[in-house]
Amino acid sequence: MATKANDDRDARAFASKPEVLAMLPDVKGNHMNGLGEEAERRPTPIMWHDPDILPHGELQEWFIKSASSPGALKWRKINREYTGRDLSPLGPQRPGWNAVEWTAKVKEASLAREADLVAIARLDQGWVFEGYEAPYEWMVVIAVAMDYQCYANAPSDESHTETHAQYSRCTRAAYKLADWMREHGWDAKPHGGPNAGPILMIPAAIAAGLGELGKHGSMINRELGSTFRLACVMTDMPLVPDSPDMFGADDFCTNCQICTKACPTGAIHSGKQTVRGRSKWYVDFDECIRYFIENYGCGICIARCPWSRPGVAPRLAERMTRRKARGPATV
Repeated sequence: MATKANDDRDARAFASKPEVLAMLPDVKGNHMNGLGEEAERRPTPIMWHDPDILPHGELQEWFIKSASSPGALKWRKINREYTGRDLSPLGPQRPGWNAVEWTAKVKEASLAREADLVAIARLDQGWVFEGYEAPYEWMVVIAVAMDYQCYANAPSDESHTETHAQYSRCTRAAYKLADWMREHGWDAKPHGGPNAGPILMIPAAIAAGLGELGKHGSMINRELGSTFRLACVMTDMPLVPDSPDMFGADDFCTNCQICTKACPTGAIHSGKQTVRGRSKWYVDFDECIRYFIENYGCGICIARCPWSRPGVAPRLAERMTRRKARGPATV
């Protein structure tokens, strides 16, 4: 079950606005997310899906209407316009490449179409949200880097703008790759943020080898640290999956308390918790969302994360990888 964050955290005290508290539904977000549940199940839509189907829908709509950053609003508009267009029609013929060749071609095409990193996972139906479908075998997972300097003073107009700018780039990368795949004869369904799609992308990104889940609830990559965003393309094109990359970020987070202490609402806990049958790092949704909504986004945990600082992630990953290779210390 959930435990309170350390009492010695250096987080700022935070009290929600009465109007925000009045919009919180009776059902707890932690309950919807499956906190404390021992059995595995599919995730429940909770935020960033169609507000009409969400208990937190009113809160979500208030957030979108109240968001004040002109840069963020500009990028959201550009994103909607891009995703509103039709995808390329299916090409009449498929080249006779095998799965290894298709995989190499897909990665080459993705990196040429705005992606910074790309990897492949076999689609697990356990990642698909309740009420949604993803009838495909594979996920091509795309990552794009964010500018850390824009996050140094998060939450701010600068950090909000950068978040939405990179969500937009992620979405463009996914749609451009999907167009390429369709032109080569294969059905492809893209998705990028900030709105939620049919599937959880972080578990797919972990399975594809793009990094590990951090204590702050975001991914940590050995090259990009915590400052990147995800998109994906689902397909039945024959592909070869990548392997998970466990380089020691999880071990690092076990001993690090920086984001735990920095969180304004104490939403980041010191230890892992059981969520839908799995032990994992989990950020208290009900505490986090109040601050997130009122500040039109957050990002404090990403800004404070040691992995986020420019040039740090590769060195930390190398050090943690060596430590893992040595194994547990012996007496």
